[in-house]
Amino acid sequence: DLNRLNESAGEYLARRIGVEAAFISCGAASGVQLSAAACLTGTDRDRVAGLPETDGKNEFVISSVDRHTYIHQGIELCGGTLVRAGTDDGVTTEDLLGAVTERTAAVVHFLGKQTREQLEEVIVGCDPLGVPVIVDAAAQLPPRSNLIEIVGLGASLVNFSGGKGIGGPQSSGLVLGKKAFVDAVGLNASPNSGIGRGMKVGKEEILGLVTAVDRFLKGSDSDDRTSWERQASLVVQSVKDCDGVSGEVLREGQPAAPDFAPRAYLTFTGPDRIPTTLKSLKKGDPSIVVRRSGDQIIVDPMTMRPGEEEIVAERLKDILT
Repeated sequence: DLNRLNESAGEYLARRIGVEAAFISCGAASGVQLSAAACLTGTDRDRVAGLPETDGKNEFVISSVDRHTYIHQGIELCGGTLVRAGTDDGVTTEDLLGAVTERTAAVVHFLGKQTREQLEEVIVGCDPLGVPVIVDAAAQLPPRSNLIEIVGLGASLVNFSGGKGIGGPQSSGLVLGKKAFVDAVGLNASPNSGIGRGMKVGKEEILGLVTAVDRFLKGSDSDDRTSWERQASLVVQSVKDCDGVSGEVLREGQPAAPDFAPRAYLTFTGPDRIPTTLKSLKKGDPSIVVRRSGDQIIVDPMTMRPGEEEIVAERLKDILT
């Protein structure tokens, strides 16, 4: 009985994390889509069965700086209509709240491009209007405190990836929030006959994510950060004698989490060397894939197991010497 298994898992995770309710989705993107469906239907089974046909409140306010088109498509597939606020360069709280009307089903906040401070302001503005707030926080773990604090701000539904910071199954996600909304998410999701029927979460993903959350909560942000700093520093050290390359450890400039995920940034004086370096890393054994940004290669220790930084460092040294 998959329904009962997911219900039991959600009840356990809600208690374990310390929130009102939890649901396991097949990923953060599907969680946002199911969250949108929940705001359109509530727990009305006729409305669940009727999606994507909607009437009344079916508009979702979303910032123009959020360029995750798959999120936009998911909301529209549910029957929602997007109302974009702000410009490509930025969005203010006034822009978002000014786009709210009597037809607004929810405001969608992308935590990362949009700040926690703005999220608080949006929640304060939406609460007296009875407008739900959906948060896409897929990559906002760690810090572990985000599991409780974002919901604690008053967000209706908060979506995390199960396969990123938590380290669980790649095809899993975690929806946390107010019980009435989380219940509505479940009604729209597999194995029920609803808009999310195709977003199946198997027993392996359910039990895998429960195990991963337990392990994640037993861990320490400071221990993670120390480990990542060490790994990133080793990678930087490996290129110190390589001509035309300099390295430093920096933290991702996301306003929502400035103190986490230190990364090794390798800057090349001749950007023409970057494509050949990337190709050599990828074609080697084992294959190593890293990010490029302009004249830099970025090595993210969050994606490495302990000891793998030594493999990456040695390969970079061989290629660049």
